[in-house]
Amino acid sequence: MLKLFNKYKPTYYEGFKDILKHTTCFITSFYSMWYFRDSYLSILTIPLQSLMNVRTFIIFHDCGHNSYTPNKRLNYVIGSILGIFVFTPFCWKYDHHYHHLTSGNKESKWLLLVRGIINSGQSNQNETVNKTLKDYNEMGNMKYIYRIIRSPLVFFTVIASLIFLVKYRFNELLIQYNNNNAYKTSINIILFDTILNNLGIFLLFMHMDSDIIYHYLISEVITFSIGLMIFHNEHTFNPPYVATTKKWNKKDSGLLGSSFIQVPNYLSFFTVGIEYHHIHHMYPSIPGYNLHRFHEELKKNTNELDNIIELSMNDCYKNLWLTLYDEDNDRYISFKEADKKI
Repeated sequence: MLKLFNKYKPTYYEGFKDILKHTTCFITSFYSMWYFRDSYLSILTIPLQSLMNVRTFIIFHDCGHNSYTPNKRLNYVIGSILGIFVFTPFCWKYDHHYHHLTSGNKESKWLLLVRGIINSGQSNQNETVNKTLKDYNEMGNMKYIYRIIRSPLVFFTVIASLIFLVKYRFNELLIQYNNNNAYKTSINIILFDTILNNLGIFLLFMHMDSDIIYHYLISEVITFSIGLMIFHNEHTFNPPYVATTKKWNKKDSGLLGSSFIQVPNYLSFFTVGIEYHHIHHMYPSIPGYNLHRFHEELKKNTNELDNIIELSMNDCYKNLWLTLYDEDNDRYISFKEADKKI
């Protein structure tokens, strides 16, 4: 296994080849969006830019894992630059690191702490479904407000945009400040990353042609929606992986608690391997551009992937309505299913 892992570690050659390809396609997409800004073709160029933004975020994400190139400083530079284009400071990686250490652990004190409910007695199933059926039934009239907020039409549009446009502007800084040494790193680093990202976004729009700003913002809003839908489907499906601290382990969190999304070939360029999320959670040090090959070789030579959850595009669409965790039946359910249980 170690030999196989070493075979697919990041390399300078693959990293530079991918970033060169990405930069070329990003510039081409952005130019097309500008060139056709007053044309009906903008109906195509804006979504194309959104997909390129998704790809940008996934590369940024790999840099946060120090898996895009073999050099930590180079990953920091690339990640910090790309983070400006997707409105996410590089210090986001600290919170994401804990996601890998706690995904599927309903007793995770870290995730409860982040949400400010450490003393409330609430449990945590995953980042997009943090209410149980019991919690929901005890809400009283507040459940109607929760239904609106958590409905797919609102959650994957308005809430997704608020996360990137508002929350990520200062969130990591507040977590570190309110919970001393939460990330076990210097608050100065998080402060620097936050200021750098916010300043970079300001300069980006200051130097962007005014005719294209709205087009780019629309593309970003679409990107935020796509990103949250992908993230939701990476960990929200049935049967779920929800375990106590005693039973939780990293391997099961990856193989049983992370999905393998069947992304069509014509979209796989934009997802950079993140659809192989079961592999990513097991081996986050493997860059996205190598996940497909690693998956195929692992599948060919071992039986570790026999029980992974494969999701079609239709499955992903249906999963968007999974909003609550039914503890008694150990499954995620929709509001419609919850109503039938009352």
